[in-house]
Amino acid sequence: MLRMVVVIGILAMLSVPCSTVAGWRDVLDTADHVDKLIVNHPPPAPASEPAEPAEPRDDPPPKPRESRESRPAPSRGGDDAHFIQPDDYFINNEGLGNHSYIYVHLAKMVTPPSSNRKDEGEFMNVSDGQNQWTSYIWQSRIASQSELKLGMHFIAFHDNNQNGIYHAPKKKDSARGGRWWYAKITDMSDTYKGFVTVSGNYKVGLHNIRIPIRYGVQDR
Repeated sequence: MLRMVVVIGILAMLSVPCSTVAGWRDVLDTADHVDKLIVNHPPPAPASEPAEPAEPRDDPPPKPRESRESRPAPSRGGDDAHFIQPDDYFINNEGLGNHSYIYVHLAKMVTPPSSNRKDEGEFMNVSDGQNQWTSYIWQSRIASQSELKLGMHFIAFHDNNQNGIYHAPKKKDSARGGRWWYAKITDMSDTYKGFVTVSGNYKVGLHNIRIPIRYGVQDR
């Protein structure tokens, strides 16, 4: 429609005499410029359609993250509070005798003791895997405070000394790879402080005492 109007306008101007050739050239240039505007002018963008509303989702809400503090502590299986297992033994090549204390080794039984072998059994040391024959063999259990008495023999963990008091092991690897010792109680006057004094004038925490049970009889 606009092109038709421009053409009519040009025809009208042709009916009017131009005094110079330059005048006609201006007219032609104007027509050409209008023609380019009409041809090259981009069409208007179509109106955008309204977006469709999002469909409601039936996904369940995310689960709250579980707190580490709320998780139950992992089970120790057959270990007791000292990380000692039911088939563990403590062994040495001699008993306490006249010593203030002796070190004992955590071991597993390989060959049971027998009268045919001088009551000796074969045991594998848990910490280094070495085998040893001996007749000084103890199983043990954790003692309650009501069981403690003067002169009682006991086994305790050696490698957790805090402020001069030997405490129970805190980790399984230290309990099963560390040192244990055998002594007897010599003073119970400090039980209200949480420890007893033992042979050699050492202090042992009340929760670090095991009652030794020698093969077939209890040490007294």
